[in-house]
Amino acid sequence: MPVIYEKTPAGRQVLSTRQPELSRALRNLLLLIDGTKSDQDLMALLNSNDLSAASFRQLQQLGFIAQRAELNTAHSVSGGLRQTAAVPTEAAAPPEGAPTRRASPFARLGQGLRSVLQSREESPREISAGLAEVVKCAAVADADFFSWLEGHIEELLARQQQSVSHVVQRIPELRASIEAQDRVQRRAPSPLDFGMALARVIESILGYGQYLHGEAVGLGMWLTAAIGQDLGVQSEASAQRLRALLHRGALPTQPPQVAAGRWLDLLPVDRAGSGGQIQFMLLEDIAKPVARLVPRSVVVEALDRAGALNG
Repeated sequence: MPVIYEKTPAGRQVLSTRQPELSRALRNLLLLIDGTKSDQDLMALLNSNDLSAASFRQLQQLGFIAQRAELNTAHSVSGGLRQTAAVPTEAAAPPEGAPTRRASPFARLGQGLRSVLQSREESPREISAGLAEVVKCAAVADADFFSWLEGHIEELLARQQQSVSHVVQRIPELRASIEAQDRVQRRAPSPLDFGMALARVIESILGYGQYLHGEAVGLGMWLTAAIGQDLGVQSEASAQRLRALLHRGALPTQPPQVAAGRWLDLLPVDRAGSGGQIQFMLLEDIAKPVARLVPRSVVVEALDRAGALNG
């Protein structure tokens, strides 16, 4: 019969202090125990050979988890992962009377509104948020343009005319080229999905107003690079180049702290015989995107190291 566990104060403390040190598999399991999912659900969620019923007993003996007194009768007792959890919820609607969120100038490039880049109405934050799309296009498709951005990012933030004009010309061409290759090669996901899976989770969890869309995309790329590193797909040097450019573009680099189970509930799961792994667009290097199915345990580890999980 399924059993539901919850963290004890000692369990929350060990997650915060990392003392005593737990194995990676036990720490991932402890991160996911939230008082709502059964032991069977958690085993299916992580799908790890390093976990078993003995793992729960070990955490209980250490005093880090305790069995709930009553099993929630509304909880699924089938032992399988609840499939509805993987569907992202809609972000909260803007409060009544709140200003309408404007697309940032770089985001409007696809609409042909090039003249807005000369406008002084946009805030520095909106300019930075728009730059996330520029960085993403370069990171997945044009190593030379990415190198150019590394040398001119401050000029773009300052709206320097010559640099802005170069971006205005290059980005629509680059996006069109990527989308044309997607159609010809029938690529799914597209390289343009780099960072988007986690960006959508951030927007779904936080709702309206805390991050502009481009800021969420920047954080999504930051976290996705960490996943690529953990898998050995992307080198540390390549990931560091991306992080440095995002930082210099004045994009946020500290992700929100959210429960591990919430992250996983909202990420899209590939169900085609993959064991419930998560589809990500990663980078082997700048301008070398690659689609990979990523185990949930790897996602939890990367989010944990990036400071994106709370206890």
